[in-house]
Amino acid sequence: MLGSAERSRVEKAFVESYKQLKKYQKEEADILIRDILSGQSEKSGVKKEKQSFAELEAQIKTFLENAKAGNYYAPNRVIPKSQRPKWRFLVKGYIKELGKIVPDSEHYERATVLLREIYALLCEACNYYLFSTKDAFRSVGWQQDELFHLLVSKTFGSGFSKDNVAEMTVMACTGGLSRESLYYEQQAVLLSELKTSDVKYMAMETIKEEVQERKEKLSGVGKFDHQRYYLEEETNNFCDLFLMLSISLAETEPGVKYYFKNSIKPQKEIVLYRALEAADILGDDEAWIEIYKYGLSKKIKPRDELTREYREKIR
Repeated sequence: MLGSAERSRVEKAFVESYKQLKKYQKEEADILIRDILSGQSEKSGVKKEKQSFAELEAQIKTFLENAKAGNYYAPNRVIPKSQRPKWRFLVKGYIKELGKIVPDSEHYERATVLLREIYALLCEACNYYLFSTKDAFRSVGWQQDELFHLLVSKTFGSGFSKDNVAEMTVMACTGGLSRESLYYEQQAVLLSELKTSDVKYMAMETIKEEVQERKEKLSGVGKFDHQRYYLEEETNNFCDLFLMLSISLAETEPGVKYYFKNSIKPQKEIVLYRALEAADILGDDEAWIEIYKYGLSKKIKPRDELTREYREKIR
């Protein structure tokens, strides 16, 4: 149809189609359109020489430095204005190349570290403007939990060392979130890769250390200090994961006791609600009922919807 249509109609169809795009999609389309009209897309089809890992690593490190310095967002003389929107294509390419490196490669561990740094950068970009987007994960074409799954599988590809387990446990509960993501999703991903009780207990020990560290910091933070929000949120996230691990180990009782002792919520009923959400995510009705009864034993009055759900589960 385009081939046989009048030029004016083709242009009108193109403009009207372009208007349907969201802002972040237009940014990507702009680059593609310019490249096609200038003939750059044809040049890009020329086969390139295979890049060495050292070259890839150097490029990624330079990119990370510039991104953290805000050179892909704020005016500067390092990254030209026309090149700043292209960060998303760089990241897509980096993730693709790092994903290809297999465990028996001599570069595997360094590649995993680079992937971890890219993931952490995208998380940070969800909290602070490092790029001209409000959702860095969507801009690079990845769901956050899917990219985290790639990172976790790559990390454990070199073994379930204490450091590896601790690193992934912390990353599952901290950092920034895509608009389409919840910490529960990253925690569920991690839990799916912790397949033995030994590594689950390792994660739980890390959680205890991280919670204790944040509670000590909270004792020295003012009531209205902006740090308090983040410390409390992270503490609650760690508690969520601890309970999920406990349920997966069939140790719901000690898990829920730890949860109620360390979660930071304005009301105990909200703590109960969140605890029941963790059981829901795991699809464990038996644990859900046990947690509900624990709440009752603590004289907590559940909201009506929880009471109805409890009655349905015990039928």
